[in-house]
Formats: sequence, structure tokens, C-alpha cells
Amino acid sequence: MIKQFFTGQFNTTMHLRLFKQILKCCLTVSVLIYATVRIIFFDIPFEWIEETITICKMLFVGTAFAAGISTMLFVADAAQYTAKKWQGLQPGFAVKKLAIAMLLLIIVISACNAQPPLAGTVKDNTTGLTATYKALKPGKVSLVMNDEILNHTDIPLGETFMLVNNGIKGLTVKDGKVSVGCALTIKDKTGKAMLQSSDLFKGSDILDKDSADYLRCVVYTGTPMKWEEKYDVTVVFWDKYGTGKIENKVTIRCIDIP
Repeated sequence: MIKQFFTGQFNTTMHLRLFKQILKCCLTVSVLIYATVRIIFFDIPFEWIEETITICKMLFVGTAFAAGISTMLFVADAAQYTAKKWQGLQPGFAVKKLAIAMLLLIIVISACNAQPPLAGTVKDNTTGLTATYKALKPGKVSLVMNDEILNHTDIPLGETFMLVNNGIKGLTVKDGKVSVGCALTIKDKTGKAMLQSSDLFKGSDILDKDSADYLRCVVYTGTPMKWEEKYDVTVVFWDKYGTGKIENKVTIRCIDIP
């Protein structure tokens, strides 16, 4: 088909067939990229609704890219046809070759500027605290109580502790400010929610970008929690100006005050 584009006359039917082939290639590449990313980051949990939206976006981008390539080839072919018809130029392929060269240049520049997706998992091996992140990355995670970093998950009932994410990267900045949300959920081992808050930062969620290099959530223990029971704590931080998210998970054990 590309050979026909170079050697054939201006033909809309040929361009339609060329668009179909380019579209198939672009959609195939989009699917392969998605599959590769999912394989690389297999340990990241996902929701079907979110993944379906992501796939649709990638297919849309692939379609738009195919349409852009086809349109550029069509315009190049039409330009050369017009030049030969109205100016009596000798047949040649300079315009078409220039179009192909420009397309290759655009693809190379796009590939050089492309960045790998910011996603993965950070874990504190001493406590089992994990941070699963997308587009918002912590450098280190830890549990802190009484200004000391914990190497265990035994929390005296009635005490407070913090889930801390240090070295945050990826927050969207607007006018020197960032905005972050924080949701907290505590469940017992049967899955029953003991405490649930949709946004602990509501009302104070706008910060100076220079003071947002770490994110922390203060967790209180107490009634209806019980001694010697384990509880699953989940904290989700999200970028209100962007799409980034960090999900912290840890299992604690409430103990009697020593």
C-alpha cells in the first residue's frame, strides 16, 4: 500500500484503504503497549472500570494518531497532484517523500520525549506497610508513633500513629500550590468497617508546593477496637489537581498499654 502511495496517482479509494491499514497498526500497537505495562506492573491492583477507561483512552489515541498520519499523507498526495496539474511540473515524489520524512521525525521525537508510566509499589519490610502508587510516587514509607519510626505493628489501644510517605514526586502544581485528598478506612478481620472517612484533608487540602514533599495520615485507635485484635488500615492520598494516587495498606495489632 505504501508502494502504491509513492507510485500511484491521486486516489481517494487508495487513501481510504491506507487509513484502514494504518488504523489497524496503531490500534495493535496501543493494545501491545497496554499489555506490556500491565505485565511489567503486574503487582499493582486494578479496578475493571478504571482499566476499561484506560483501554478506551489508548484506543482513542491510536485512532487519532492513525487519522493524523492518514490526513498528512492525503494532503501531501493532493499537494503533489495539484502542483503537477496546474504548474506542469514533471512527475516526482519529493512532496510524498518529504511527508514520510516528517512523519518519521515526529515519531522519533515522540518516542524520545515519552516517559515510562510512574507506577509501582514501595514497601517497608519491617512493618509490611505498602504504598501502591500511580503518577504520584513516594520515596519511602513508614509507621511513626511518638516521633519514632516503628519496626513493628503493635499499637497500644488509645494511642495514635501516623502513616508517612516521604519524598513525594508527581504532584500537579498550580500557581505554586498543590492540593491533596486523604481517605481513611479501618476494617476488622471480618471486613467490617470500624472507621471510614472520605477526605480527612477537606478544608485544608491546599498546600505550598515546597512543603508537600511528604504526606502523612494520623490514625487514632480506640473504641470500638479491642485488645489483641488485628485491623486492616487503608489510607488513600490523591492529587486533586491531577490523576496521581497513593494507596497505603498495613495491618496493625491493638495491644494493652504496656
